[in-house]
Amino acid sequence: MISELAIINGTVFDPLNNIRGEKKDIFIRDGKIVGSVRRRCRKIDASGMVVMPGGVDLHSHIAGSKVNSGRLLRPEDHRQDVEPKTRHTLSGVGHSVPSTRTTGYRYARMGYTTVFEPATPPLKTRHTHEELNSTPIIDKACFPLFGNNWFVMEYLRDEKIKECAAYVAWMLKATKGYAIKIVDPGGVEVWGWGKFLRGLDETVTNFDVTPRQIIRGLCKVNKFLNLPHPIHVHTNNLGNPGNYLTTIQTMDAVKDLYDGGKPIIHITHVQFTGFSGSSWINLGSGAPEIADYVNKHSHVSIDLGQVVFGDTTTMTADGPFQYFLHRISGNKWVNLDVEAETGSGIGL
Repeated sequence: MISELAIINGTVFDPLNNIRGEKKDIFIRDGKIVGSVRRRCRKIDASGMVVMPGGVDLHSHIAGSKVNSGRLLRPEDHRQDVEPKTRHTLSGVGHSVPSTRTTGYRYARMGYTTVFEPATPPLKTRHTHEELNSTPIIDKACFPLFGNNWFVMEYLRDEKIKECAAYVAWMLKATKGYAIKIVDPGGVEVWGWGKFLRGLDETVTNFDVTPRQIIRGLCKVNKFLNLPHPIHVHTNNLGNPGNYLTTIQTMDAVKDLYDGGKPIIHITHVQFTGFSGSSWINLGSGAPEIADYVNKHSHVSIDLGQVVFGDTTTMTADGPFQYFLHRISGNKWVNLDVEAETGSGIGL
């Protein structure tokens, strides 16, 4: 390891320290930024380049069973994008669902240092870790799924928060998971019985529990365990007109549990849960209303997600939504069910 390093002549962006595009030098000793280093240390001339903290992608499906199903579903995705072997890298393939090494190389080229796989079924997380271990350069972690877990729903139905917390803690330790992920809480289980669940107060078939109880209960569990990341929530009703109201209701459902400090709920890919309107005819954007709520409340954080224009692959633990998307597009689609835990859908 290089003990001392100077990155010189770069244009530095560091919002945490209020540095916004200043030309200055960065000095590093033993992996930490310091005020100065020896004059004869190794230097990297960053003239004409941006120097900034490494990017952290909080939500990207890069590893695990559903990602591998996406690769199997789309051989044409591999043919159109081949990563050649070089002196320093191994070969790989994949345009929208790259192989593991290609994923690591491309994230590193974009300036990312850390990526989180945000939805892994506990029973299949061994596979997730195998693929994460095969992904080079970047740091990785994964979020096990709990929003349709039978044991979790039974505990929360009976208001057994401590017992649920013990189960979640054991599961996170057993799967080496980082955070609690909730996808379409209760909705994936309901879809297994041929039904759709849209609202927070509808009851999950056979479990007599609601999405609101699942979200609030797992938020309490998260606070009880003092986990490093808030509950990571993919809301109910994703992809449907008017669902911005569901997003705001989901954020508001845990507002009273907030007692200051860091956010206690993170809502992900809000552009897919931010639609206004009552039908596809008058579909619009509820972004102003969501932004207004977020700006006025400290207990919530959000991310926007990413729309990839053109040929891509979609995947989510929200199997009902993926089926809905398949019905609209008519494209290839596959659905998976993981016993007593969750489900998923992959399509294009």
